[in-house]
Order: sequence, then structure tokens, then C-alpha cells
Amino acid sequence: MKNIFLQLVFWFGLFFMLVGVGEVIKAEDNKTVDRPKFTGGGFPIILDENEWPSQLVYDTIGACYQGTIRWILLTNPSLMGQAPGPMAQRQMVEHCFCVMDKVRKEQSIKQYKENVFNSEFIGNLFMVKALECVAEYKTLPTFFATIPTPDNKTVNPTEVPDGETEDSQEESPDQEQEESEGFPQTIFQG
Repeated sequence: MKNIFLQLVFWFGLFFMLVGVGEVIKAEDNKTVDRPKFTGGGFPIILDENEWPSQLVYDTIGACYQGTIRWILLTNPSLMGQAPGPMAQRQMVEHCFCVMDKVRKEQSIKQYKENVFNSEFIGNLFMVKALECVAEYKTLPTFFATIPTPDNKTVNPTEVPDGETEDSQEESPDQEQEESEGFPQTIFQG
């Protein structure tokens, strides 16, 4: 008897939930309902055509990140096969934010979309911007002891100013230990 009562309560509860007691269901005209516009990929169009949508920014940052990994491995082959640690990942993402900001500042969205599948154009654009970020903003500091520049000159960030010798630049053992605690020798580790 108790089992039957529980089944009746369940079925009546389900019936009232589906019917929606006291709620009037009304028909809507699709023309009067304001619905978001969608792109071919199923994403809603929120920004104007001349603005950088988040999806394009995300895809571009991802492509830059992969390119940065390849670039680092070309210049540091001993890191091959090692997963980047959290600090390395952070430095690479910060570097790609810099590259992305430089690209967005220079390229209109229309110009970028027209050339996004031109691998030579995009490769050159990103390499120039990557070199500018490393030189101007010192991105990827633990990966590059000397900073490559687009005009084939190298800038040594540890250059000794006029009037000083390399010997006068030596630090006490305490200072060396403080700096070495900040970043490990190889931050491309798991």
C-alpha cells in the first residue's frame, strides 16, 4: 500500500511539473523575438565587424604559443622532450600577449583576416613582433641570454657600462643565491 502511494505521488508530481500548474503557455512570433546572430562556427556575434572577437584572439594566442615553443626548442635543443614548467608556460603566454597586442595595434581586423591563412605573411609578422617583444619588453628572459633583434644585431643585456670592468660587476655569494632561487637553471621541466 505504501509503495502504491509513493508511485501516485511521483506520477502526480511529474505531471504537475510538466504541465506547469497555473502557467499559461503562449506562442511567440520568431520575428519579434530578439535572438543573437551566429557565425558559421555556432558562436554568437557580439562585437562589431571591426573588432577582434575573443575566439580569434584565443586562436592567435594558441598559435603564438606553439610557435614560441618551437622557437625556444630551436635555440635550446637540450630542452627537447621536456614539458615546460609553470613558470616557463607563464613567460611564454605573457610573451604571446605582447605579440598579440602589437599585432592588434598594427593590423586592422579586416587586414588580419585577409592574411591569416597566408603562412608567409603571418610567420613574418609574428616573428618580427616576437623579436620586438623580446628586445623592448624583455619577454622570455630565462630563455634568451642575448636578445635577437630583427635587424640581425644582437643586444647583450649584460653589457658592462663604460668605465666598469666585468670584475667590478661580480656579486657576493649571497646575491647569487638570491637570484638563483627566483628561477631554476632550466624552467622547461615537469
